[in-house]
Amino acid sequence: MSAISAQALAIGYPRRTLARDISFALSAGEALAVLGPNGSGKTTLFRTLLGLLPAIDGKVNIGAHALHTLAPADIARAVAYVPQTAGGAFDFSVTEMVEMARAAHLPWYATPGKHDRECARAALAVVGMGAFAARRFFELSGGERQLVLIARALASEAKTILLDEPTASLDFGNQLRVLDEIARLKAQGVAILFTTHHPEQALQLAERTLAIDRQGVVSIGATRQMLTSAFLADLYGVSEETLARSSFKNAM
Repeated sequence: MSAISAQALAIGYPRRTLARDISFALSAGEALAVLGPNGSGKTTLFRTLLGLLPAIDGKVNIGAHALHTLAPADIARAVAYVPQTAGGAFDFSVTEMVEMARAAHLPWYATPGKHDRECARAALAVVGMGAFAARRFFELSGGERQLVLIARALASEAKTILLDEPTASLDFGNQLRVLDEIARLKAQGVAILFTTHHPEQALQLAERTLAIDRQGVVSIGATRQMLTSAFLADLYGVSEETLARSSFKNAM
């Protein structure tokens, strides 16, 4: 059974469809990378898969269940989401931010218990943020906040994790830490779906890649067969000569 799947999915907004004919099935222990230029619909795809935006057409399943039949708490227990940035009006502590992931496991109005606090501490330790537990979230740098959001996803104990450009705000060392953590989660049987502007990350982590171009045309295939210089040059609107001078050349 797939952890999460889409069939003939169309995404976008009432007056603008961004992409159509998105079909995939992601299994436990597998990673699917999502590539595409800015504005092509990568974040919109994630929001649709999570039920935060309605699909224009097609359907999404989480496990054996159609997305539209699941309550928000059911979705949160099954799928964790790491956005590019975190907003909000309340300045919670780092620990409180991570413990929020446990809400879907608790009865209404219950407060986190011992197991929930242990999950939060362990998750912060994994991403190297244990020493920041008492700090206020909005006192942190952008990269540190991103690591806390990843820790929150880990604390949820969800079996599927969606990460929207997980290394975008991180320095080189923290990028490596996050990529290693994604690889570790895969090895533990977690299904991973992540967007990236770095094709070399797709080559490193993802068995398959889904690409959305500027016209909303969707391609999906085995990462190493799909991500040729010609394909990426066309996807991002650059020449193959420009691509050859990038870090992608060294990743092949």
